[in-house]
Amino acid sequence: MRAADLARLPAPDTYGPFGYGPWWLLGALALLVVIAAYAFSWLLTRPRGILEPPPPPPVPIDVRSVKQKYLGMIDEVAAEHAAGELGPRELAQRLSLVLRFFAHESTGVVAEVMTLRDLGEADLPSVEGAVAQYYPSSFARSARHDPDAAIGAARQVVATWM
Repeated sequence: MRAADLARLPAPDTYGPFGYGPWWLLGALALLVVIAAYAFSWLLTRPRGILEPPPPPPVPIDVRSVKQKYLGMIDEVAAEHAAGELGPRELAQRLSLVLRFFAHESTGVVAEVMTLRDLGEADLPSVEGAVAQYYPSSFARSARHDPDAAIGAARQVVATWM
């Protein structure tokens, strides 16, 4: 058969969905129920918000080794000051930073980025007291303080820690 002969053949009888009675409506309704069930199950079981992993378990801290480490760091700062490598201002800033890192490593409190008021609110009174002694020298144009007293205060905070 040629294409022209096919075009002359009568079209087969087709029946639309209305020829099936109300059964097509029940089928469409069943399909919608299945789609809705999938949508509701997805909505009810999907994760809410951003998932964060649980924090790691706390690592026990060996206070003795932490104290030794930071007493050694204070000794290094004192040696640099004695050698003339650090002025009074730099000495106060370095000692303040050493004490803040010591508080962070000992307690987990992020003390290195706290202001003096934050240190007081974080229940770190010995660190706050020593850092308060360093503030005038750290922020004044010309630092005037006793470097030996500043170093002694830092050593006392670390040595008398819990």
